[in-house]
Amino acid sequence: MTNTGESVSLVRTIKAPAEKVFAAWTDGAQLQRWLAPIAQADGRVGGRFRLEVQTADGAHVVAGEYRELLPARRIVMSWVYEGPMVPTGKEPTTVTVELRPSASNTEVSVRHEGLKNPTYREAIRQGAWAEALTQLDSLLAAA
Repeated sequence: MTNTGESVSLVRTIKAPAEKVFAAWTDGAQLQRWLAPIAQADGRVGGRFRLEVQTADGAHVVAGEYRELLPARRIVMSWVYEGPMVPTGKEPTTVTVELRPSASNTEVSVRHEGLKNPTYREAIRQGAWAEALTQLDSLLAAA
């Protein structure tokens, strides 16, 4: 994991072809199985998505738009967090996902930029994406 100022980057190898990894990021039913129990996604450029996780401290909601989609290669999306880690409102950021296929695996690189709120940034740095990618790997390995 690389942490530079207001961005966090992480690279992980997922045991699945890039097409399946890409679909897991752009399909609401699959997002529900690895990223958020409540998820909706319109997986096209300009399409919106919404994720929600309920915890003891309240609802953690992310909404955004798919800005760039290169099937099995790249996803760029706006990522606006609203919840208890940002009590003053919303935290608009950008998430870029790069997929690099190799044999039956895919190297997944996630870069989360524009993390201005220190509490939210620290949660991302402490492993929110690492945990999510572990869940994604488990989901796709079982498929």
